[in-house]
Amino acid sequence: MRRIFLICVIALAAATGLVILIEKDPGYMLLAWGSYTIEMTVWVALAALAAVLFVLWLVTSLLNRTLAVGKAVQSVVVQQSEKRAQQQTARGLIAFIEGNWERSRELLLSSSEKSETPLLNYLIAARASHQLGDLKQRGEYLGYAGESTSGASIAVDITQAELQLHAGQLEECLATLKRARKNAGKHPRVLGLLKDVYTRLDDWEQMLALIPELRRHHLLSEEDLNALHLKAAIENLDNVAERNRNSDALSASLHHWWQQYPKDITRNTQAVVQYVRHLIVAGDDAEAEKLVRNQLKRDWNADLVGLFGRIAGRDPAKQLVAAEGWLKEHPNDAALLLALGRLSLRNELWAKAREYFESCYRLDSSAEVCAELGRLLAHQGDLDRSNAYFQEGLANNSRTLPSLPMPKKDLSGG
Repeated sequence: MRRIFLICVIALAAATGLVILIEKDPGYMLLAWGSYTIEMTVWVALAALAAVLFVLWLVTSLLNRTLAVGKAVQSVVVQQSEKRAQQQTARGLIAFIEGNWERSRELLLSSSEKSETPLLNYLIAARASHQLGDLKQRGEYLGYAGESTSGASIAVDITQAELQLHAGQLEECLATLKRARKNAGKHPRVLGLLKDVYTRLDDWEQMLALIPELRRHHLLSEEDLNALHLKAAIENLDNVAERNRNSDALSASLHHWWQQYPKDITRNTQAVVQYVRHLIVAGDDAEAEKLVRNQLKRDWNADLVGLFGRIAGRDPAKQLVAAEGWLKEHPNDAALLLALGRLSLRNELWAKAREYFESCYRLDSSAEVCAELGRLLAHQGDLDRSNAYFQEGLANNSRTLPSLPMPKKDLSGG
């Protein structure tokens, strides 16, 4: 109440003062415009100006209120539209999970423009198109995805590569991944896909180059990574041997790659076995013999022992002596006895070869042993026993054949 009373007193004093000023000196103002003139007191002019300013303020205030109401209505409409878009996107994702690809794509595309995540809409729509076998639309939606969101190129490339890999488009997938690999350090999924595509392409040379990056980014466990490294090294040797099988450069090519492998590969028995097999084919028996001898000191292995018996070393007599020395520690080793028989043949010790083969046969009557005995006995003129061993070896090799009726022997010879 005091405050209102004070305001009223001040207003009354101001009005009284204004009346006194007007009576004392009303002032004079003349406005001329062309042939028109307007005469008025200063106070009337001030009152008119105040009225004009008040009208302008009132109009501006009304316009602002109108615009504010319009914006509020627009905001509500936009919010409702975005809400419907999000609901459609959610239904589209549910349809995708349920395997309703056509419905999923329809919902995701219809809501993409109003969606807060258009990148997601287009990427899932591309995946739905892929499931429908519509590769043209798949590419189109991936293009829209890249345009919808800045900085999404890697996500789009990864999605495209995954779909291309799934469709068996291996060369296209590789091209996509090479483009995305520029920032692979930040996107290790690219490296994982490269591993998969190199495996499918049988490109083990590139896999060997990729393994250090896989290790650096810890994409596989140490055990799985070591297994992959070993497989890549062995498969690459096989590819090198296949490419150069009719070339004089086979041995040099094999040696080149072997020298690049780390020690955990070159001392792995499985890798050494495969390398030695290729060296024997290449005619590099001296290198093969040295490798087998060194590896057998670290790991006694039947495959290596068998390969030692196939190597045509520079000094067959020394080979035989070395193998017979191993017999002291491995007296009942069938692989060693077979190798000793072959080395005895290489030294033209026929009786000793037969003895070793027969000792091996008593331990393991495999098709290979039977074939060696059959061949040796045939050359010695013992055809009956030779044929018996060949028949037994053939039977051992044919154990996987199904049991089927056979014609009876025609004793008449007809």
